[in-house]
Parts: sequence; structure tokens; C-alpha cells
Amino acid sequence: MYLSYTDKGNLHAILQNWPHNVEITVITDGSRILGLGDLGVGGMGIPVGKLALYTAAGGIRPDATLPLTIDFGTGNKELREDPLYQGARVEKIAFEDQRDFLDELMAALTEKWPG
Repeated sequence: MYLSYTDKGNLHAILQNWPHNVEITVITDGSRILGLGDLGVGGMGIPVGKLALYTAAGGIRPDATLPLTIDFGTGNKELREDPLYQGARVEKIAFEDQRDFLDELMAALTEKWPG
């Protein structure tokens, strides 16, 4: 699932569309990919890969996982100028704004899938 900063205020409604019961979520904003740097929304492979490991090694059903990428913009100017980049072409938003978004997201996640 991809969420954008512009989804703020609607996260609960968006999560209601996910059809499976979720046991584990891995979240990234794609900004600190080890060895690769800021990939923006191109960092989705990180939560997908981690959840694949939890599935293979931990026995978690694949349909009980939720890979989640949040588009907070990117500090990578090259990505922002790339016509094929699929994320928001804006400078990374301030940490304080990210925190408010994440608070809303965590509340929505725990309401939809308590425990």
C-alpha cells in the first residue's frame, strides 16, 4: 500500500479498504535505504523484502502482511526531476509534520487491527 502525505486526515478510511486481516506491517518512507540512500517511493522493496523473510522464516501468512510506503517527498533532487519518478516531486516534509501523520497512521492501524 502506498500512502501520501496528502492523504492526511483520511488514513482511517483508506485502511478500511485493505481486505485482509493484518498481523504485521513494515513501513518505510524510502529515505534511508542502506547503501542506496533516498529512493523515495522506490523504496517499496524494503518492506516487501522484510515481510517475505517473516513469511519464509517466521511462518506468517503472506496475506497477513501489509507492506506500506509513505510518500513524504524526497530529498533526492535527481528523483524529483526524473519524469519517470512516481512519487511526489516535492522536497521532504518537515519532521514535525511527519510525526503528526505517523500518529494518525498508528491510530488508524491499531483501530483497524487491534493487538
